[in-house]
Amino acid sequence: MAATEIEDRIGYRFRAPELLAEALRHGSVPTLGDGKRSYERLEFLGDSVLNLCIAHEMYRMLPLAGEGVLTKARAAVINNRNLQRVGERIGVPASLSIDPAVRRKGIGVTRKMAADAVEAIVGAIFLDGGYAAAIDFVHGHFRLADLMGTLVEGFDAKSRLQEWCQRERIPLPVYRLLSSDGPDHAREFRVEVLLAGHSPAQGRGSSKKDAEMAAAAGMISRLDASGKETL
Repeated sequence: MAATEIEDRIGYRFRAPELLAEALRHGSVPTLGDGKRSYERLEFLGDSVLNLCIAHEMYRMLPLAGEGVLTKARAAVINNRNLQRVGERIGVPASLSIDPAVRRKGIGVTRKMAADAVEAIVGAIFLDGGYAAAIDFVHGHFRLADLMGTLVEGFDAKSRLQEWCQRERIPLPVYRLLSSDGPDHAREFRVEVLLAGHSPAQGRGSSKKDAEMAAAAGMISRLDASGKETL
């Protein structure tokens, strides 16, 4: 994929295209000794820039959330799975320069390589266009508005359940993984939450955290229905 094509997918045109080229160059490339660098330095910078951008958006979008919820929300957005998804949408696997022998072996671009390259691209955008350009990229590709409903509901459920246990002076809820089925790219987790004096509630999700959120929400609904959960 030509640089202009991936720029179109990124939604940003580089004034210094060599920054994008560096962001898309893996350390396995055999020509690194020709004055070219891998994406590692840009990845280091991009990691910090991305954390700032996401933290800024969490702070803006969750005005009543405390530090704990904000930290969890940021961690739920910035992980290798989500970064890989962003990378796939903008064409990183096809555009990343790696040792041809790696592709011939069928290994290809791993999840971590794609995630690292996305962070490097964020660093490159920041150097080329500043913070405004970097946060525009975050707005365009991380789909924060779509994630907020699930994140907030789940975090609120776990927090409410824990607070209810503390108020009632009973042991805190325990989350237990029941199963993890399916291929890596479409795995489904099933979790149950154990609460003293109540039958377990179960939840499912594409990650263990999502399943825990769903289980906590199920327990809250049960307590709400019985009239025992009041805040």
